[in-house]
Amino acid sequence: MKRFHPVHERQERAAKWSLLRDVVLPGAVVGTLGALAMTALALPLGALTRGDVWYAARLAGGVFFREAPAGPWAVVLGLLVHVSTAGGLATLFALLLPRGGTATAALFLGLLMALGLQAVMPELVAPWASPPLDRASPRAALLLLHLAFGASLGLMVPVRRGLAAVDRARRAVQAVRAPLG
Repeated sequence: MKRFHPVHERQERAAKWSLLRDVVLPGAVVGTLGALAMTALALPLGALTRGDVWYAARLAGGVFFREAPAGPWAVVLGLLVHVSTAGGLATLFALLLPRGGTATAALFLGLLMALGLQAVMPELVAPWASPPLDRASPRAALLLLHLAFGASLGLMVPVRRGLAAVDRARRAVQAVRAPLG
């Protein structure tokens, strides 16, 4: 049995790194789950505080409807903007998160990212991207929503491990087929 130096083991693991498997797919999956978690929390918050279930989605639709985001298109575009933004931010998180970490570390780093988003989004992004959202100024609700998104980023490690297991199984099947073909 050949033993490797720890540096060589790390190099071997790094050689098996895949942008698609380790960053893009986990970012898309976890970002979508984070957007769903935020939506699941935003719907009752909008109903309780404003009497409108789709209030948060209409505000996010303020990117396209600058003055008064109303109607079904504001809701649809708001949800699309929100899911795509969540996917992009989760992909960025997957790119920055070291491989081989624990889900607990990913959870706390995700919550830290959520606090960073809370510091940046209401002050810098919302006034430019969505004036109606800036005028409504639901700071406490935004904090809860960003924390829900940050908590969902803790799923990055299990999603990566699941995708790596699927990739190993795919490679094993290819290795069995290679001598036959």
